Amino acid sequence: MAIRYWDDLAEGDQIDCQPITFTLQEIMEFAQKYDPQTFHIDEQAAADSRFGGIIASSLQTLSACTRVIVDAQGEMAILSGLHIEQVQLPNPVRPDDVLTLEAFWTDLRRSRSKPDRGIATTRFKAVNQKGETVILSGFGYMIACRQTSY
Repeated sequence: MAIRYWDDLAEGDQIDCQPITFTLQEIMEFAQKYDPQTFHIDEQAAADSRFGGIIASSLQTLSACTRVIVDAQGEMAILSGLHIEQVQLPNPVRPDDVLTLEAFWTDLRRSRSKPDRGIATTRFKAVNQKGETVILSGFGYMIACRQTSY
C-alpha cells in the first residue's frame, strides 16, 4: 500500500475500522497490569459493585480503539501525535462485548509556519452490539505533506 499524506485526506473521510471484541481474560489481564481496580479484576467484588460485573478499564477501551484506528489508517505519514481529545465513557465495556467504531478525519489544516506538514484530527465513537455508545474521543496528528514546491 502506498504511503498516504495529509494532502490525501478530505474533511469527513471515513476510517474503516475492524470490530473489537473484549474477553474476560483480556480485560482481567490488562487490568492486573495497568488498572487493578476491583471491578476490573475481582469477579465477586465486581458483581457487588455498581456495575454488577467485570468491566474493561477505560484505558483498555481507549487503547483498543487506538489500535484499530491506526491499523485502518494504513501507511500514513504521521510525524507525531499532538493530542487526545476529551474521552467520554457513557457506558461500560463488558466481557464478550463487540465494539464497532465510526471514525472520520476532520479539522484539516496546513501548518502556516511549516508548510511541509499539516494537522488533522480523527474523531471516533464506539458502540457495542446493543447499540450503546461506550466511548467518544479523537486524536490530533501532525502529518507530512507531499513533497511539492511551496
